[in-house]
Amino acid sequence: MAGPVPEQGSITPEGHILSRFDGDLGCFRSLVLDMGSRVQSQVSLASEALVSCDVAKARRVIKDYAEIRDLDIEAQEANTRLFAIHKPVARDLRFVLTLSRAVYDLERINGEALRLADIVEALYERPPSISECVIFEDVQRISVPAVSLLERSLLAVEREDVHLAVEVAFDGKDLEHIFRGAIRCLATYLMEDPRNIRWVIDALFAIKAVERVGDHAAAI
Repeated sequence: MAGPVPEQGSITPEGHILSRFDGDLGCFRSLVLDMGSRVQSQVSLASEALVSCDVAKARRVIKDYAEIRDLDIEAQEANTRLFAIHKPVARDLRFVLTLSRAVYDLERINGEALRLADIVEALYERPPSISECVIFEDVQRISVPAVSLLERSLLAVEREDVHLAVEVAFDGKDLEHIFRGAIRCLATYLMEDPRNIRWVIDALFAIKAVERVGDHAAAI
């Protein structure tokens, strides 16, 4: 038979005041998921900007980067309060550490989206032709599974779904195969015309940035 449910404000077996701890943990969790949703949008928008050489979208990513950094700082402060006030242990500690690690990875992903946006801004100074824009199509191909990994990793955190988390971790390894295929494709553009080297290098940096997005999503 299950034990009695703790009343509002009572002490849990871990030693927390239930209502206050749940409130603080819920606040931290909401900040992380909000940050995750915005970072996911950043990666999608930055990839679209690069494929279409759309500097306006790139500048939106650059503008939103600073706002997400503010969320990152707010989440770190919420994390510090949880440890300072409640000193979580056992399962609570593991979940708080998971959220804390997620904040770290999301901040890194936000940085990779900014890297993509910076590449677009650099291209704006000397826009590639329509045929040269094709070189960046592999960025979109690799960003779709990378964003999907991020979305599913955040869903695993939201639902505390271990099975989904394991699936994401295994699927993250498939992204490496897509990355290698994209590198081989870029090499063909270089062999066709050595003058493509500037666009190939930019595309290589972009594809590597998106691969790191997938790595951080799998880490979450």
